[in-house]
This record gives sequence, structure tokens and C-alpha cells, in this order.
Amino acid sequence: MNNPDFEAELVGLKMASIEEVPEPVRSSMDITYQMLGSSTQNHSLARKKQRWLRRMILIAGSVAVAGLLFIVLGFFSPAMAETLKQIPFVKSVFQLAGDLGLRNASERGLIHSVDQSVTHQGVTLGVSELMYDGSRLSLVLSRESPDTSGATFMETWRGIIGSVVNNIDFYVNGELVNTAWGLSPGGDESPNSVIVTTFEGVQVPDQFEFKMVVRLAELKQDFTFTIPVTKNTADSIVLTPAEVKSDDPIHMSIKRLELSQTTTLLVVEFKNEPEEVKGDSIRRMREKYKIHGLFNINFELIDEQGRSPFYIGASLYGHEGLTTYTTTFEPFDSMPRTLIVKPFIWREEQKEYISELEFIVPVK
Repeated sequence: MNNPDFEAELVGLKMASIEEVPEPVRSSMDITYQMLGSSTQNHSLARKKQRWLRRMILIAGSVAVAGLLFIVLGFFSPAMAETLKQIPFVKSVFQLAGDLGLRNASERGLIHSVDQSVTHQGVTLGVSELMYDGSRLSLVLSRESPDTSGATFMETWRGIIGSVVNNIDFYVNGELVNTAWGLSPGGDESPNSVIVTTFEGVQVPDQFEFKMVVRLAELKQDFTFTIPVTKNTADSIVLTPAEVKSDDPIHMSIKRLELSQTTTLLVVEFKNEPEEVKGDSIRRMREKYKIHGLFNINFELIDEQGRSPFYIGASLYGHEGLTTYTTTFEPFDSMPRTLIVKPFIWREEQKEYISELEFIVPVK
């Protein structure tokens, strides 16, 4: 989507009109880059304390230098780098490069630690962290290879080999899931990692066997991971307003609005007028939602304090006049009292709001 505010990685983007959206669509994924943030009794006793303090400062300084050297060596020694993973102050990729929800999940112990790797033709892919909160599944995928080009994993992933591109398929309990997905970079501290996000708004069990098949086009090789997954999230609020908004001939309702400490999830449904309603009015109204002939609608959430959570990504499903649009955002810092759902389209790099479809939702 034409959104100048977002630095996004588009994955298999296929936009369609509201009349027919046969497959899920990943609109974009936008990830914010986050970086790491008593008196003495006498003069004699004071002098002793000064000597003791000086000695402790020297010791602390030596330890700090040793610690710094220890970390630097870790970047040169694979064994040392592996050891560093076990040290508490060396944070996870979710902590360093994830969005606010992933950082919250890591801090609250809602992350599933994974230690799986697969090697083919000298290239190793590994999964180290996974978060599933019922609204989205995010995981850290890393790559190790003898390639010395200096390119990050994100940069190599974008490469196209002939007409073949890298791809990921997802399975739940052995069944292929027709779902959209997106990538975001692992950040400067983890150039060989990416964060994969999928299952946004897709209904899957709270517990399931998750299989991910990663296809690297350059190798013509599949890397398969099988991981048991359990939904893990803090208390959430789920809202299902019964109100319907109309901008003839389109009718919009909020199917689900969920707020948690890890994700804000918005699921809306668009429904066309009955088939017998025809004419130029429908054609004109449908064009209102299109940019360059493609269905292009976005959503913004604003609370009573004017706060708006950062957009993560969206997917679109549709069939026979009914379209479901799922959008995920970062969580709010604190629970809002009221939310305004503001649909809009990007037209000439400007937000054009659709006031007829705007919702005001009390948070109970």
C-alpha cells in the first residue's frame, strides 16, 4: 500500500477488488527499529573508606574492561558467541529489534525458547524464539552460511533467482494454512536474523503442532521445522460491537477488536449489497475504495488521549461479496477507555478518511 510513513517489507503482495479476493493478502509489515537504554565517624575511618572505595573502583573497572573484551571476543569466536546467548544482559532479537508487543512478551516471559536448526549445502537456518498470543505468531529465523558478501539475511532474502523467489509455508497439525506472512529485519545487532510474522487473525487451536517450510531459491532447497506451539498471552479484552456502518452499497462491521499486552487486533467485515442491486452507483462506490484499480483500505486506531498504536501489518480475505480485513497493531501502553476506528485510503500520499465507516467503540 502507498504509505509513506511505513518502512515495510512486502511479501507476495496481491491486491484485489472487493468483489473477489480469493487468497489472503499481506499488505505490509512495518517494524520500528528498536535499540538498546552515610557519613563517616572520624577522619581515620574516612581515609580507610576512601582507600577501600578506590580499590573497589579499580576492581570494577578491571571487570568492566574484561567484560567488554569478553563481548568483543564473542563476535569473533563462534564458541564464545554461543556462550553469550546464555548471559542475561545479552538480550534477544525480540528485545533488540522487535516491536513493542514482542518486547513486552519477552519481558513478561511469554516467549517460547526454540533451539532448532537445519543445514543444507553448507547453509544453516535456525529458529530461536517464538511468540504466539492468539492474534499473531512471530518467530526469529536466523541464517549462517559461508557467504562473505556481508549482506544481511534480509538483503539476501529479497534476492530473486531467475523467476523463483524465497518462500515460507505454514502448517497446523499437518494441514497447510492459507495465510499471509511478512518479514522484518533483526536489526543491527542481529544482521543474520529476521522476524517472521504470520497467522494474523487466523483461527487456529490454542495448542498445535506448527510446521514451517522455508524455501531458499538459491539452493533450490527446503528447510523444515516442526515446533509444538501453545498460546501464551496475558489477560486480553475482546470487543465485538454489533453496530453496522454503511457507505452504500458497502456495509462494514467490526468482527473482533482485541487488546492485549502483546498485540492490538482489529478484524472487520465488508459486505456488498444483494446481487440485485446494480448500476453505476455500485461501480462509483467501489472505485472510491480503489487506488490504481486495487482495493486499498487501511485502518487507524485512536484512543481518548489521542494515542495511536503503531501499525504492524494486515491481511485481506474475501469470497462472494464478503471481505474480511485483519489489521494488527502494537499494544497500547495502558488500556484505553474509548477507541475510534478510522478507515482511510492513501491518495496522492495523503490519508483520505472515510467518515461514513468510522466507529467509536467503548472499551469495557
